[in-house]
Amino acid sequence: MSKSTRKLNEVARQMMSGVVQILVEGYLEEDIQSVLNPAIRIPSIWSGSGFFVKYKDLQGYIVTNAHVVRNAVKIEISSMLTSEERFEAEIVGLVKQLEPDVALIKLSEKELIRFKKLAIQPIEYLELRGGTSPSRGENIKAIGYPLGMAEPNISGGEITNFISGSEFSSERYVTNAAINPGNSGGPSISEDGKVVGVNTAVVVNAENIGFITPASFVKIIIENLILQNEPQFAGIGGKLQKNSENFNPLLKQEQAKGVIISQVASNGFLEAANLQARDVILSINQIEFDRHGIVVGKEGLYRHTNIFDVMKLVPIGEEVSITYLRAGEIHQTQAQAMPNPEKGILSNPILSERNYLEIFGMIIQPLSFEIIQAIQEVDPYAQIEMLKILDRDKPMLVVTHIHQGTQADEMEWPLGELIIKANDQETHTLEELQKVIENSSKEAILLECMSGTIGYFQLEKNTN
Repeated sequence: MSKSTRKLNEVARQMMSGVVQILVEGYLEEDIQSVLNPAIRIPSIWSGSGFFVKYKDLQGYIVTNAHVVRNAVKIEISSMLTSEERFEAEIVGLVKQLEPDVALIKLSEKELIRFKKLAIQPIEYLELRGGTSPSRGENIKAIGYPLGMAEPNISGGEITNFISGSEFSSERYVTNAAINPGNSGGPSISEDGKVVGVNTAVVVNAENIGFITPASFVKIIIENLILQNEPQFAGIGGKLQKNSENFNPLLKQEQAKGVIISQVASNGFLEAANLQARDVILSINQIEFDRHGIVVGKEGLYRHTNIFDVMKLVPIGEEVSITYLRAGEIHQTQAQAMPNPEKGILSNPILSERNYLEIFGMIIQPLSFEIIQAIQEVDPYAQIEMLKILDRDKPMLVVTHIHQGTQADEMEWPLGELIIKANDQETHTLEELQKVIENSSKEAILLECMSGTIGYFQLEKNTN
């Protein structure tokens, strides 16, 4: 055994005491029934891992995966420092869309005092690695509680690859260290005693391929949670496309470098920086990009870090400098980093946050990515129609369930209808629809859908 391996083993054993098991009571979010009818909730119990994180003067804060606590009703942790005692924890914040799959929970002041009183030694707070990222081939140890084990498990491996992020996803490290169910949320640590990332997922039907969420993303999430109360990332605020030598005459560029802005979103970062469609972004904070949006230089030589990853790691509110090309001339501009402006169609995986109306024998909800995905199992054609409106700036209302023997059933309203008007008034939200119904002087409500389908519902038959 090499000296380096022995040192990594010693570091892992020391850091193991900062890793906790997370035991959760909650609801199954994957169930299609509960997506289409939020009144149906299927209870379940599960477990995961986490670790006490060292960040400024925080005490009792624990990092884990968002999917471990996302639909939790009750969260408890246990630690090798406190025998089989359990301690209640609460969610500080989480990335609902799991990109990246990170959450921050904490012990209440009362539970933290109890933990310290019962612990056989002080809490081991684990430090997130900063600065340079791990290199391909670097040895790591993954720590966690796989398969509900009562004590933490240590598995060894290497950083084997990198997967760059995109507009909708974040960068991940690839490892051959064993990551199993229950390991999720635990740390992967390096020889320097730092957390390189959070154990996130394993690829089904693949051998020795697991994913780690980089520590840099975890750190920026914690900072945004503490400062902004939201685990959001800075976004581009528009659409980008790859550059090409074909564009040289049009863009008046000598060589295809940087990425082309194809669309500027209202109230987004690009608009704040006074950038326009067909401008070419050459660099952000002096980090240059090639025509694919990949970082140019040593970092980009070994891994495909791209413009989206660079932007996400800028703290919200920080001034960002941009070098861009417009009509053959190079310019400089600045703007504060900000989240992407929200679109009308959002992801809403938190069961307790799903609002709905039960009227005229049907369930009506704001359209979300989860509903679109669930509808596929029932009516693929309806899903295709929904996918056409993802870029809408305003919310949409969708019929997700029909009760048998009701007005909606008698009119044979199909699942997935998108309601656009109520009594000829444009309707985008549940509140707007409810207001039309409550203020109606008529005995019936006329609903009109995007498909042209109409429904005429008698109010006296509605007891909801």
